[in-house]
Amino acid sequence: MQQIYSYELLDEQNINQYREKLLKNTYIVYEQYLFILNYIKYIANYTEEAAKKKAAKYIKSEEDKNFSTKILSNILVQYLNNDKVFIEQSKKYNIDRYINDDLVFDMYNQFVASSAYKDYVNDASEFNLEQDKKIINYLYEDILLSSEQFIHAVEENFINWTDDALLVVDAIKEVIVKSNDHLKLHFGNKKVKEKLEEIANFGAELFTKTIEHKAAHLQLIEPKLKNWDTERLATLDVILLRMALSEFMYFPSIPIKVTINEYLDIAKEYSTPKSKNFINGVLDNLMREMKENQLIKKTGRGLL
Repeated sequence: MQQIYSYELLDEQNINQYREKLLKNTYIVYEQYLFILNYIKYIANYTEEAAKKKAAKYIKSEEDKNFSTKILSNILVQYLNNDKVFIEQSKKYNIDRYINDDLVFDMYNQFVASSAYKDYVNDASEFNLEQDKKIINYLYEDILLSSEQFIHAVEENFINWTDDALLVVDAIKEVIVKSNDHLKLHFGNKKVKEKLEEIANFGAELFTKTIEHKAAHLQLIEPKLKNWDTERLATLDVILLRMALSEFMYFPSIPIKVTINEYLDIAKEYSTPKSKNFINGVLDNLMREMKENQLIKKTGRGLL
């Protein structure tokens, strides 16, 4: 939707450039995933820097003398520091360019000042996987995701964060929960890689079909608008209707109800307050007519 809107805002644009941008944006989910995991690693590792500073003091306080580096032996932190695939992927996407040392320092200070962290380091037990997971999850959910400063940094680096956040947040939560005898990463999972490729290719195809068949789609839409003029409609509403028609006509495996529900959700999120009901009415009308004229041919799951 965003790429179609951007493409049609200016005339005579190169459609392939927009397709490439769309494909790239799909894979940015990976970078966001790596970004947050690396922040967890860097914040935990700052303990080593803090220990050096305390050790270098000429006059040490009791707090300095009793400073704990327990978090460095945390099993998940060890995984993040040593997992070859994680390190390779982080280098491949050059994640270090996103790391802000001042932000790491601020997040670290918030983390070590918390009662949860103090309880963790004061507990005499070591190499307790469940405890280690619990404190890393606390760092993730209660420090990073609860920090306006951190979320602002994510949004500054990744303009699609608002759209991708739920997927990324859940994926990292899964890493923390499921990492047992090794770091349970997603990019080692062939199915996940294939799914991303499938999503990217679907998006590019949907973009192309919607652009190429604009005139034909508008001919179908306009008679259903009654007293409405397409020039007076919200631009996004028209784009969403055209995208839905593309799915009706050119994606036989997508069920009609799935398409309609998806675009109602998008309209509710991105367009005007009245858009959802408007799009629902028009799509329902179009669906009935197109079925009668055999313009919609679904197969497999789509037919069901």
